[in-house]
Amino acid sequence: MTTRRIPDGRPLVLKFGGSAFADLDGYHRVARYAFRRVTEEKRPLVVVASAMSGTTGRLQQTLDALVEDPPADAAAMLLTTGETVSVALLAAALDAEGVMARPLPAADTGLLAEGPGDRARLVSATAGTLAKALADRPVVVVPGGQAVDADGRTVMLGRNSSDLSAVAAAAALGADTCELFSDVPGVCTADPHLVPEARTLSRISYEGVRRMSRHGAKVVHEGAVDWAERGGVRLLCRPFPWYEGPDGGTAVGTGPEAAAVVVHKNSDVWCFRSARECRAAGECLRADGLAVVEFDTAGEACLTVPTAVRGVARHLRAARRLDNLCLVTTLWPDGSAEHTVVPRPEAAAEARRRHALLYPDPGNTPGPAVPPPVKARSPHSDVLVGPTRPRPTENSPLT
Repeated sequence: MTTRRIPDGRPLVLKFGGSAFADLDGYHRVARYAFRRVTEEKRPLVVVASAMSGTTGRLQQTLDALVEDPPADAAAMLLTTGETVSVALLAAALDAEGVMARPLPAADTGLLAEGPGDRARLVSATAGTLAKALADRPVVVVPGGQAVDADGRTVMLGRNSSDLSAVAAAAALGADTCELFSDVPGVCTADPHLVPEARTLSRISYEGVRRMSRHGAKVVHEGAVDWAERGGVRLLCRPFPWYEGPDGGTAVGTGPEAAAVVVHKNSDVWCFRSARECRAAGECLRADGLAVVEFDTAGEACLTVPTAVRGVARHLRAARRLDNLCLVTTLWPDGSAEHTVVPRPEAAAEARRRHALLYPDPGNTPGPAVPPPVKARSPHSDVLVGPTRPRPTENSPLT
């Protein structure tokens, strides 16, 4: 049995991160939640689905085990399969709940991008195909972090970019709010996986969350913040499935900036011979769609580069990597940023120490303490490739 058509109205746009799909029942949980929202609010619904937890990383490992420097279009073709699987599974779960849902590929999202296939830049978003699909079905499910280029090829918008595609779709459709669900209670003053004392902010300005993202915090994709501000879309960052009530989370739009601590745990530190060389490398890396942070330490010009990213070696020939070191950034209330490099095993302790400097008095904190969640990789994240095997060497036997 299927649901009746929902009357037309300003659509809902909900994005679910990979943590919502840590197991197959996660698709049923999201489907039940989507059914409830679309039934109670009587508005069409766009659900943006990320790959199940751990899948994209496993696909990247498999590709790395095969070749050292794969072409961008081949990387994009492989790495986008994780979201495609999630779209199909979620559409099937919605059907099982009695919801008329239409799964859409990237080509039908109205998102156009340009640049390298595995980290393209979103340049436009149109509502035509999405609006047409919503006129036929009350719910459409689309892949997160994907678009098409001018030749109609599916491209990635970079890692962790489901926020960006969700917000761009919301802006194109005229939605007033885009809800982003993840494994943390909202925008926090530190990564709660590393700093259990982190606080959840009830609200924060676009510039405040953009500043956090620019300095390496995995809060909201920086490009998503730009699209939200330009399109007048209010962002609501919420946890799932811990809390499904009408309130809670962090509203991004109008509000204060925030003091926070950021641990660059998935980036390497590279030092250059001069500030000029560092700036030049940073500009090239940003042009390639990579998030980097420039800073000085011990009189040297350095920057962070995401670990194990394809095609960065040519920009780092004049630099040396500081092995086993990690950058910890403190964002102070006055807008300044303080950078500290510590041994990687000490990064969490340093983050907790610096967070205590920002929020020494529990009575003056901006929100309740965050319960430290447990990150989990889906046991089904190997469904596309199986266990990773080492890349064969010249002396490896042929099989």
